Amino acid sequence: MAVLNDGWANVVSECVTEYVTEETWQQLFNRRRRGRCKLLAEMAGAILTGKKMLHDLVGAVAAWLAALLGGDRIVQAFARQLASNIPLPPDAKMVAAARGLQVTGVLLCLVNGGDLTRCQCFIDLALEETKTQIKKLLLAAMEDWTALAQFPVKPSVVEQGTYGGTGT
Repeated sequence: MAVLNDGWANVVSECVTEYVTEETWQQLFNRRRRGRCKLLAEMAGAILTGKKMLHDLVGAVAAWLAALLGGDRIVQAFARQLASNIPLPPDAKMVAAARGLQVTGVLLCLVNGGDLTRCQCFIDLALEETKTQIKKLLLAAMEDWTALAQFPVKPSVVEQGTYGGTGT
């Protein structure tokens, strides 16, 4: 965890004071800071859940309007899904706030000398980032494997039923 050194903590501290007062930031790190990481992780989770609920609500309203205007079940489903999945103006702020809480929780755990594998904020961030990276990896692999279709099998291999032409 050499990456998470004092330099990282200082940068986070400097950046966060653009959004919260220095006094609040200092009080967050006062002597009674144990357990705050878990609270920050729960709050971040609540914000992200609220974001999903907001999207679900927008989708439900769109489906209701489609029904009101005479749309059948398919039109309602389409309206619900479309409206639910279009980014909303507060999305970026909600995600930034949740991630800010998580990063602060990681910093609290580091300051406390805690084990990051037991830091809920670190675990949540790592899981989310891992999912994102695995999705990117799978998409890249899918693109590469799909590109293999550009290299057709030579007719001689298929016709002979062999690999290398030496018989089976």
